[in-house]
Amino acid sequence: MLHATPASPTEVPQAPARIVTGLYLRCLREARGTTLEDAARAVGGSTSAVSRWERAESPIRKDVLQRLLARYGVMGKHADFLMLHMPPQSYSRNQRDEQGLARRAPHDCWADVAHGEATARYIAVMRMASEVTQFCMTVPAGLRTQAYEQIVLDPDVCATPDEPVLGLPSWVFKVPWDAGQRRTVLLDETVLTRGGSQSEVVAGQLRHLADLVSREKSGVRGPVVRILPMSPVVFVHSVGLHAEVTLHGHRLVTSIGLFPFYETGSGAAQAIGAGLREAVSAACSREETYDRLVHAADAMQRRATS
Repeated sequence: MLHATPASPTEVPQAPARIVTGLYLRCLREARGTTLEDAARAVGGSTSAVSRWERAESPIRKDVLQRLLARYGVMGKHADFLMLHMPPQSYSRNQRDEQGLARRAPHDCWADVAHGEATARYIAVMRMASEVTQFCMTVPAGLRTQAYEQIVLDPDVCATPDEPVLGLPSWVFKVPWDAGQRRTVLLDETVLTRGGSQSEVVAGQLRHLADLVSREKSGVRGPVVRILPMSPVVFVHSVGLHAEVTLHGHRLVTSIGLFPFYETGSGAAQAIGAGLREAVSAACSREETYDRLVHAADAMQRRATS
């Protein structure tokens, strides 16, 4: 089933808790309008040190992390959660520590269960990653029409939103999309037929996707949308909805259900990344994706008016 081979890491992978926490520090700082210089003065460090912590290029001491979080207004249980799950400052992944069929070393995976803060961090990861490849059963954030988004984010059916909504921490509303993000979205072909009582809304969404596909330009960064057929079965069909992202040069595999989950370095993470690349190869071409979206939108519109 899995024909793509896992890519060999070019560097020792960082723990996902360290990577995501670094991004969190950057987002908090920028949302409050705090400069690198101000943050450095607050902890008695240098601007280059703060920048390296935010990019997970060097470890941050837990006492310094606590002071920065307090500077940004994060205290109590949310700060305690991060302090508990950060790897030791001296931690470095070692292949000799890998265990089990998934070949996981300590701190390879992190379940971010900090409720609203965790959801906000996931949104920030997906928005600020320089590269994203994701397999989806519904149209993901950033590619939706307003009417379709209201369906997807309906609080009665959406346990964990992937867009900023009321009730999430205020800082996440200031997180921008990376303007140069390379994003490949693999949509399960069932999106072409699922409409229910909202067929007209879904028809409009499918036409919006077809328009995005028609405007793709070779060599120009932007979202690439492809339909992934259910046959032949490929690896991602068996492991579910995942994305592989590159954030500040670090590659992570992530998924979201009741809470976000991140993994780096392990055999499991490498296999899922390879599976996503295999799925890209197995997806419909640009032309076929466009045709299937248009035909599905027409069929959905007929259903809505019948």
